[in-house]
Amino acid sequence: MWRYSLAMWCAVATIGTAACASETPVDEDIDAVDGKADGATTFKEVNSTHSSATFRRYIERALVYLERSTDPIGPLTAKSIRTGRVKVDELADLTCWDFERVRTDLPDEGLDSSDYFKLQVAGNAPLIAISNAIEGYMWSNRVYVARNLPVARLAAVLAHEVNHVINRSEVGYYDNLPTSAFVHEYRAFHVEALIDPATYAGVNLSDYVVDTYELKRSAIAPELLHQPLTERLLPDTAAWNARRVSADPKDIDADCPSNQ
Repeated sequence: MWRYSLAMWCAVATIGTAACASETPVDEDIDAVDGKADGATTFKEVNSTHSSATFRRYIERALVYLERSTDPIGPLTAKSIRTGRVKVDELADLTCWDFERVRTDLPDEGLDSSDYFKLQVAGNAPLIAISNAIEGYMWSNRVYVARNLPVARLAAVLAHEVNHVINRSEVGYYDNLPTSAFVHEYRAFHVEALIDPATYAGVNLSDYVVDTYELKRSAIAPELLHQPLTERLLPDTAAWNARRVSADPKDIDADCPSNQ
């Protein structure tokens, strides 16, 4: 669903200040061709009317990074984005509906519905608050990411959120709380760690998910805590053939403009 920023992870998970203080450097060897000047594009944005060459290069570099991964999750994630099965945009381009869900998920940030109209204003406080709290968010087949992440982190966040999309987490996440949330987040962090293993070296993902999302450990079966990966569900052809985005819950919040 949504994924803590690395800064918030350090504050919540207590996995060691050295690991939290050092960011994965951007791989300058990954060359990205913008390709949008002539109308071409390598991925679909949620809001195609608000875009920039810088953002498209930002995502392209992460897609190339994923495609070079030796684990199948990397190329499968990149292909899911390149074929348009998953739309990717920045947090500033949250739809009104998705902003309302983010606002609900981040009660400590004190966001108001009217803050939605400030998201695309440079230096606005609501976007800074959201970006400081989370690195990524998804709903249906829409994925949003924070800006200025190192390429390895961005690639890992994309793998995390696409895993939520293929697992239809916006539905299954709430089926049997806290167990269902634990299973969905563990899957997503498992694939994220395959892309960015350095960040998760020595981290017990089971404990991390329980602690970070403040899940009631005693309400989750001990055997599941010990062996959480019940099904990985990669975003491959078979999984996408079974994934019907058209069946996802519709946005019906009357407080949002009909075109947002």
